[in-house]
Amino acid sequence: MAAPSPPLILILLLLLPIPLASSSSADLAALLALKAAVTHDPGGAVSAWSAASATSYCRWRGVTCHPSSLAVSSIDLPAASLSGALPAALPLPPRLRRLDLAANNFSGPVPDAFLASTTLRYLDLRFNSLSGPLQIPLPLANSSSPPPCAALTHLRLAGNLLVEQIPAGIAQCRSLRVLDLSRNVLEGAIPREVGRLGALRVLDVSRNSLTDRIPVELANCGELAVLVLTNLTASPGEQPEFNAFVGGLPTEVLTIPSLQVLWAPRANLDGRLPLSRNGTCGLRALNLGQNYIAGTMPLWLGECQGLTFLDLSSNNLEGSMPAELAIGCLTYLNVSGNSLSGPLLSSTESQCSSRLIGEDTVMQYYDELVGNVLIGNPFGSELGGIANVALHDFSNNGFVGALPSLTVGLGRNYSYGLRLNGNMFNSTLSSTFFGFCKVATGVAVNLSYNQLSGSLDTLSSCITIHNFDAGYNNFSGSIPAGVSGLHFLRSLVLSGNNLTGQIPGQFGDLAALEVLDLSRNSLTGSIPLHLTDASRLEVLRLDHNRLSGSIPPSFSELAQLAVLDVSFNNLSGDIPNLRHAADCGFFIGNSLLHQCLGTNASLPPTEAISSSKGAKKWGAKSKSLMVILVAASTAVVSFLLVILLFFVCERRKRAKISNLRTKVVVTFTDAPPELTYENLIRATSNFSVQYLIGTGGFGATYKAELAPGFLVAVKKLAMGRFQGLQQFDAEIRTLGRIRHRNLVTLIGYHLGESDTFLIYNYLSGGNLETFIHEMGNRNVSWTEVHKIAVDVAQALAFLHCFCTPRIIHRDIKPSNILLDEDLNAYLSDFGLARLIEVTQTHATTDVAGTFGYVAPEYATTCRVSEKADVYSFGVVLLELMSGKRSLDPSFSQFGNGFTIVSWGRMLMQEENTSEFFSRGLLDAARKDSLTEMLKIALSCTSESVAVRPSMRQVAAKLKQLGND
Repeated sequence: MAAPSPPLILILLLLLPIPLASSSSADLAALLALKAAVTHDPGGAVSAWSAASATSYCRWRGVTCHPSSLAVSSIDLPAASLSGALPAALPLPPRLRRLDLAANNFSGPVPDAFLASTTLRYLDLRFNSLSGPLQIPLPLANSSSPPPCAALTHLRLAGNLLVEQIPAGIAQCRSLRVLDLSRNVLEGAIPREVGRLGALRVLDVSRNSLTDRIPVELANCGELAVLVLTNLTASPGEQPEFNAFVGGLPTEVLTIPSLQVLWAPRANLDGRLPLSRNGTCGLRALNLGQNYIAGTMPLWLGECQGLTFLDLSSNNLEGSMPAELAIGCLTYLNVSGNSLSGPLLSSTESQCSSRLIGEDTVMQYYDELVGNVLIGNPFGSELGGIANVALHDFSNNGFVGALPSLTVGLGRNYSYGLRLNGNMFNSTLSSTFFGFCKVATGVAVNLSYNQLSGSLDTLSSCITIHNFDAGYNNFSGSIPAGVSGLHFLRSLVLSGNNLTGQIPGQFGDLAALEVLDLSRNSLTGSIPLHLTDASRLEVLRLDHNRLSGSIPPSFSELAQLAVLDVSFNNLSGDIPNLRHAADCGFFIGNSLLHQCLGTNASLPPTEAISSSKGAKKWGAKSKSLMVILVAASTAVVSFLLVILLFFVCERRKRAKISNLRTKVVVTFTDAPPELTYENLIRATSNFSVQYLIGTGGFGATYKAELAPGFLVAVKKLAMGRFQGLQQFDAEIRTLGRIRHRNLVTLIGYHLGESDTFLIYNYLSGGNLETFIHEMGNRNVSWTEVHKIAVDVAQALAFLHCFCTPRIIHRDIKPSNILLDEDLNAYLSDFGLARLIEVTQTHATTDVAGTFGYVAPEYATTCRVSEKADVYSFGVVLLELMSGKRSLDPSFSQFGNGFTIVSWGRMLMQEENTSEFFSRGLLDAARKDSLTEMLKIALSCTSESVAVRPSMRQVAAKLKQLGND
């Protein structure tokens, strides 16, 4: 066949489509549309993007084109300080492969085109203010083209405000290797469709509000290397962790062969770890701390040769440590707060696996997650980077026997922290124990609260030790003079032992020493003058010994000395004028020591003697006055007893005449025989107002003394509120099985047609409403306020998380929180509690609760969930810190509808939080602790249900606040 003629070829070329021009116009339109969405560009990142330079858009900042065409292939504008609302219909260049707008301040939804693109491979929108639900467009019906987001390999949307559930349509993004949805407000479950992402390497869903069970289908992600379910290492101001899953971690997920990093601390996980697994273990970091995992530690952990980070702390594990586990090769090992027992075997590792993570993304996650934990090492920042710190924590278990000899096989130039405190080790302190000191450049050891004995002579062999705590053991003998060679020693705690002899003056040679605690021993002699040469000393505790002589006046020259406690010794003379204000309680128990007048002063000897004489004169007068008072009191008491006996006799006569018919009281505990219907009626004079101690929405409460010292609280219920007696009987029997140290104990109940009442244990400390009301008239300590807050939070967390079905209180308020003599708090009044199934939310017909404490969504929609209790608790916490009521009259100056929540939020925004706290509390507590508690309360009272933490998270935050 002959070749076509040239004119024909020209015609054919003219008829061919020319995509270049149309693609260029689409690229230009998309770029200009993105610029139009930018309302603030202080750095001029897109200032050159204009139609005037349309022919050179490939040279615009952040724009990259394909080498062989003018088609835009990537847009990279991370951290460019851009702001603006992205419209939902914002277009993309047709052949765009990469879009990075991370760390700007864009708002609005994720534009439809971003996840509808069939060419886009990399999408990074992290740390903006994008909101709304995440929507994956559906594929076109009967279309041969790839589905939306089919080419996408990296989807990074962390740090935004995305809501609702993770869409099941995410499975369309079948090429995904990295899916980061952390730090949003996503709810519901992880969709099981994620298991269809066969190429997925990284999945991070931490710091959301996810619930439900972890889908076993995740095990189908055969390439998964990093799984982050929760992450507690949020920086100040970052989105905290609210995920709370149900059930345990599926065995199939835990044993994915490619899995290298599994991170799920405080994820509400329970169940047990599998005792066996198939295939090799590639884990390098496993964090399941602060969960509810029971059973034993599996032996297969010893097969994970690359494992360097293991956190199983604060679970319910028992049994012994697996001998197969290479302890010495772990950079971080934390099994504290379990019930592990038996001896702790010594480690003999000399070489550890140096296998490196080959993928940059996986290594980045490992370094960030592990690094944030190691930042809290006991050495601070003095000893260099976190890569040079190893921490092993076995504290608060039941380990017994001899101290282990641990060999750390991490080479040289590292610092080592070892915590063995809170166990039952009962050996002596041998030189082999300190073997790690030979290679570690810095050492911190905590052996406190064990049963160790013998001398401390071997301590001086660890010349690299920085911190040593051996308090509350049975060590004896004298403090070795060899401590003078511990030139790196910063903190030495030897309190609560049986040490004798004198305090070595060589402590003064330790230039780095900051804390020295020798309290509660049997030390004698004087306080060495040379001790004041330790110029960096901040805390010196020498109390509860047998020291004599005077306090060296040169302590007044120590600029950093904040605590000098020498109480309960035999010291004499003057109290030095310290640079920092000193508590006079630090000097009591020394009969010959001059009186402490204030923070820095003492009485001269003559004035002290004069004061003593005056006290003796007053004592003589007071004895005469005491005799008169006792006589008068005896007469009054005798008269009252006569009146009381008269009324008792009359009551017994009336009881016989009335011939009360017997009625049944159902009890849930081994109650005394006096707990009968007749006795309850008699003890309350048939519910007379003189025994009334409180009223509530469901009825009135009365105090009843059934026998000497046996008091109960009887809550007579208003029957009109119940739908039926049988329903009430079933519900109250369920409540009767509940026991918690911070819940008022339901002892029993009576269910009748004319009278129904509940019987609780009686608490004599009143209620929290009275406590708050009287805060202005008494000195309230931070310890008291913090303890009450933790007690109530733990009670609510128990009701929400550990009862089946879960229980919602629905009427949290100060009058429903009772106190005992020691100010332990107890949550009461379960008359309003409704039982619900796990993860279920009811729509009720009527709002039960108290105005001022009811959550907004409950008041407006009658929809109740655990988060309604969280809101009410937040209001109570605000009252407890401020001493004001939810609807305090002082708020009237701000207009109608202004509550304590509004006031707290206003002061927080104005950075004027000092005005919020009650004056006594502000003087007694650290400002940062109070501010942190205020932040917790305001997070509880957020109008957004999804943003509110769970009560379990609140309880954990409050407890941590007490440890800081």
